[in-house]
Formats: sequence, C-alpha cells, structure tokens
Amino acid sequence: MIYDDYLTIAELQRWILDVDVLWNSVNRELALSQPELLDQVRDSALIESYFPLYTTNLVRACWDQIDLTSVFSVQLYESYKHFYALNRYLEIVGYRPLTDEDLIEVRALNINNRIEDPIQELARYMISEHFAAYFFLRLSRQAHEPVLKQITASIAKDEFRHTQFAYDLLEPRVRNNLVRNNLVGNNKDARHRVLEAGLNFRHVGADVAPHVPVSCKNDVQAILTLDKKMHRLCGMSISEFSRKEIHAAY
Repeated sequence: MIYDDYLTIAELQRWILDVDVLWNSVNRELALSQPELLDQVRDSALIESYFPLYTTNLVRACWDQIDLTSVFSVQLYESYKHFYALNRYLEIVGYRPLTDEDLIEVRALNINNRIEDPIQELARYMISEHFAAYFFLRLSRQAHEPVLKQITASIAKDEFRHTQFAYDLLEPRVRNNLVRNNLVGNNKDARHRVLEAGLNFRHVGADVAPHVPVSCKNDVQAILTLDKKMHRLCGMSISEFSRKEIHAAY
C-alpha cells in the first residue's frame, strides 16, 4: 500500500521543531535586512495555514479512496507544521506574524469550496507542491539568516516528497481511469483531465494569498521538470497538450 512507503519515508526524513531548528540562534538583525524575503515567508505561512481546510475538502471528495485519504493524513500534519515553523520565525524576528484572526479570515473566504473533480484537484495539488518545492529551495539559498536557511531547506524536502506521492497517487488513476468524475456531462478520461489541470493551472495558494510566492519569474528549471513529469504520467507534456488543443480549436 502506498501509505506504507509514504509513512516510512516521512518518518525517515522527519525534522523536529524543537530539536533540529536552532531557534535561540536566530539572528534578528540579519533576518530583517531582507524584508522582501520575510514578506514571502509570511505569504507562504498563510498558504500553509490553509491546508486543514483544503485537505478536509479533498478528503471529503475522495472519502472512499483509502490510499489517498491515508497519505493526506500525513501531508496535513506536515503542511501545518510548515505554517507553525514559518510563523514562529516571524514572531521571533518581529516581522508581521500571522494572527488567529488572519487565518480565520482567509478560511471564511473558502469555507464553501467544493471539489467537483478529484483527479483534477489532485493534479492541481501536485503541481502546486512542485512549484512550492522549488520556491523553498531557492529561498533557502537566498536567505542570509542561517535559521531561515535551515527551515526552508527542510520544507523544500517535504514539498518534493509531497509532489512525488501525489504523482504516485495519480499514476494508477491515469493508467486505469479509476477515479470517478463528479462533473455531470464530462466524459473526458483521467489523462485528459490531468493535462487540462496543468494547462489551466491555478496554484492552491491563490485561494488565500493575493501574491503566491514563486522561486523566480518564469522558473525554467521548475517548468521543464514539470513538463517531463507530466509526460511520464500522461504520455504527453503540457506544452504538447497545449499545441494539440490549439490545433483542435481551429
């Protein structure tokens, strides 16, 4: 079962907040010398805080799929841990930490979100985590403050793992077209719906943050690796699918 592998790897890669993070060593002056990075940390914390609501919606839509709901039980813990670590860092350096009211406000805007097509949402999640992984990796390299560098490097590893297991969950569904489609009148197969999600991608973080942090504008490395990943998954890259859709329209 995929959960066995996921849990084992998650345990092996687990970092402990009050053991592995050197909170007492945070250099506040150095951290505050990069306010633009701290703004991105704050936006990232807000996005990670959204996962209790987002994951609940996804699990509700896929309640009878044991592999997916099992994996996302671990993913939820790790995402909220990311929020806690990032926001704790903001509190220590004294830079606009998020309050409970901030979290409630963005949740209220999304409380009635309903996932109509689980396979497209799983593809959206995979792509969001892919770009998040590259963002945190680049942030860890850009940060001058050592503790922020450490935290973001640890989060990047988690996000790459989340991306891979979302891929692993999608693969049999694309191969066997197992996931039921709740959209009335939509007869497109799973492969087409995954590619469609990639072509019309909207980051999960856009649900709650006006500016979703990215590693860099038009990140070529992240885009190319995603295209290769989609080609392995669907037998066609997003760029190839886009050309096909354009050709079909004319």
